[in-house]
Amino acid sequence: MTMDTFPAVLDRTIERSGMSLEHLQRRLSQRGIRVSLSTLSYWRRGRTRPERPESLRAVEAMEDVLDLPRGHLGSLLGPRKPRGRWAARAGATREPEALWRDTGGLATALSSLDDPVPGTLTYLSVHDHHHVGQDRRDSHTVIRMVLRAEANGMRSCVVLHRAEDADRALPVLVAGAGCVVGRVRAQTASRFTVAEILFDRTLSTGQTAVVEYEVRWFGTTTTTRYSRAMRRDPRSYLAQVSFHPSAPPAECHAFTQADAWAPEMGGGQLRLGAFAGVHTLVTDPAAPIVGIRWRW
Repeated sequence: MTMDTFPAVLDRTIERSGMSLEHLQRRLSQRGIRVSLSTLSYWRRGRTRPERPESLRAVEAMEDVLDLPRGHLGSLLGPRKPRGRWAARAGATREPEALWRDTGGLATALSSLDDPVPGTLTYLSVHDHHHVGQDRRDSHTVIRMVLRAEANGMRSCVVLHRAEDADRALPVLVAGAGCVVGRVRAQTASRFTVAEILFDRTLSTGQTAVVEYEVRWFGTTTTTRYSRAMRRDPRSYLAQVSFHPSAPPAECHAFTQADAWAPEMGGGQLRLGAFAGVHTLVTDPAAPIVGIRWRW
């Protein structure tokens, strides 16, 4: 018996209508509702769920376009997913469009990789150690993650890293301890490198993995910030930035953002240490974008 979940009903209804996602997107656009193809694909496959007000308006419009009773799709969403600690435990996945602007091609890249189903991996901790060179440009970032399997057979996670507009090349990933880099998808138009991080062994439920890898940047301009946009909430997130001792910034501030369009909310000034470094630690992040900004 087929369960009447939101993605199952949406998928069956779209299939029965004979519409492509492009056609559905156009019909929604005619009603003043703008939804990307990647978002529609994510909803249909259960990768993400509509939660933001504009997304819920899109659900109402889809009911009309797909000739469903008013409120039918919306009733399948249930209560809003909790944030912070409980979202991390549930493995909630955010829509890419909520975290980055201009995400063309991401849905295709993610669907071609072994992106874990939401709820099958818990990110216990994520530590980004970003290095800025003497030339004030992004040099490299060392990333360390501790993950726990919530299902048997977990063997990888998928990571996304985005170049700045002026970078001369997309970021390159180099494996460190506990992992190897698997398949990589380069999204030149949207400037993303999307890659599988393969664990050193297949995990059973409750087992953990510690992985470390490096992201090498190819910046051409002075950098003024480092941030992480989190598709899945970690229990704790540590952002650490180290500057060249001969080129420290004048001041640094932590910040958060509710989404890619929201203003930065100040998290306080950070004092440079004796070795020209700063950090900010967030436990059960309330905001999906956390970072550090500096002024030279």
